[in-house]
Amino acid sequence: MGIPSIAVSGVSTSQVSYTTLTSDPTSKASLAAEIYSVLSVAFIEKLFANTTSSILPAGTSLNINYPATDNCVDVSNFRFVLLRVEWDPFSTDVHTCGSNHLPTETLVHSTSGCYVSVSVFDAKTKADVNAATQRVVLNKLSGLFTCFPEASELLFRLQ
Repeated sequence: MGIPSIAVSGVSTSQVSYTTLTSDPTSKASLAAEIYSVLSVAFIEKLFANTTSSILPAGTSLNINYPATDNCVDVSNFRFVLLRVEWDPFSTDVHTCGSNHLPTETLVHSTSGCYVSVSVFDAKTKADVNAATQRVVLNKLSGLFTCFPEASELLFRLQ
């Protein structure tokens, strides 16, 4: 419907009931849920803190994907990375981390580490947004994103 939105998902365990949080608070699923919720709250608070007009540009959605918590056992292990949904060597993304090409979801998800992927896409078409819209989101979340260290090397290999 084109309404600005945020989707959040994580890959730590199989699906379990929310009641696991109280019935088995030390389970892998409960610990992952706690980490993901702390990170999500921090992300949302940052997004809302820099709001002078709309929270997100009209028709824009964010997709946040958390990696498994197997090797990322503490909130401080995680790093948010701004990326694009699809690889497009002809696109020009927002200039950040010394490049005007953002890493892709596939690249970030296939790399070991505690990287939280954040993609900015058109809410209607599910396609990547332009660099100007990426810039608005990047500015709103200033200081939250880290540079993806493998991006330059892996992007070079893909070209």
